[in-house]
Amino acid sequence: MRTTVGGLATYAWWPRSPRAVLVARTPYGAAGHEGEAAGWVARGIGLVVQDVRGRHESPGTFRPYAEDRLDDGPALLAWVRSRCSAPVVLLGTSYGAHAALATAGVERPDGVVAMVPALGLGETARTRGGVLQLASRLGWWLAHDVRRPWREVVTACRHDAERAAAVAALDCPLLAIGGTDDFFAHDTVDLWAAWGGPAHLVLGPWGHDLAGAHRATRILTWLETVLAGEPARGVATLDHTGRTRATPPVQAVVHLEVDPHEQWCASLTLRGREVAHGAARGRLLTLGPLVLGEGDVGDLDLRLGTDDFPRYARSLRPHRPVPRHHLELIA
Repeated sequence: MRTTVGGLATYAWWPRSPRAVLVARTPYGAAGHEGEAAGWVARGIGLVVQDVRGRHESPGTFRPYAEDRLDDGPALLAWVRSRCSAPVVLLGTSYGAHAALATAGVERPDGVVAMVPALGLGETARTRGGVLQLASRLGWWLAHDVRRPWREVVTACRHDAERAAAVAALDCPLLAIGGTDDFFAHDTVDLWAAWGGPAHLVLGPWGHDLAGAHRATRILTWLETVLAGEPARGVATLDHTGRTRATPPVQAVVHLEVDPHEQWCASLTLRGREVAHGAARGRLLTLGPLVLGEGDVGDLDLRLGTDDFPRYARSLRPHRPVPRHHLELIA
């Protein structure tokens, strides 16, 4: 069923008596979820997907990362609740996770599913070490034809502490799904760690597209625990072989003997395969999260350089010898 809520294009698929309803707001096209919806409806779960303002069939201007300044998400949640009494779970992938969290901060849902969350302008533009993530951000902005002034993008700051405080106030169940090969893997883990309610993390060897992650199965398994009144907690981590573990991921912290303003890039490989990369200005460079198997630590190899272009913005001082450093793994 296609309708409009608050003037925005909204698609809704309802089973006869919904056990729960998944609600998503996306810039990637709501109409394309029909096939996915059939699977949910067959399991007694409704699916409602809305094009965010200014994207696809919704009118207006698309203003990325302005969802917390709009009433669109809360209005959609209220509309769904006016139609059924089943639990309502906000669902979001990438930018959609930002939209879900913006809504959850205003109108409490019965749960949140955040997959490969891209949580803010500064959070997606820069590494935690303050270096511009050039290739991934340039591609995203061009693909979505957003003519936002580049000055706003390159000067955006991360708001990690503010976001952690905000999500700590949310007490509904959370399912966070991320990939260790995703640009924003650390944000997935940070979101799970800071969440104020029961939170479950699934982290595996996937990229931003979550290919091979079996998302629907993982969401359904978690949702059944929520409906049973015992929402899943803890972690399920998959290493590069696909083996599932119940141990938290680790961070690889590179301690550098450099001046505080210097930029360095790092690549961490395991038996020749890159498992983490990062860039930072200063004496600490954080890589990961990592999911390591037994015996993997001894086969890690760290490589340092001043540039990793076009993945990251170029250093202003590109030619320097590798400084003294050491690597620390932190659970």
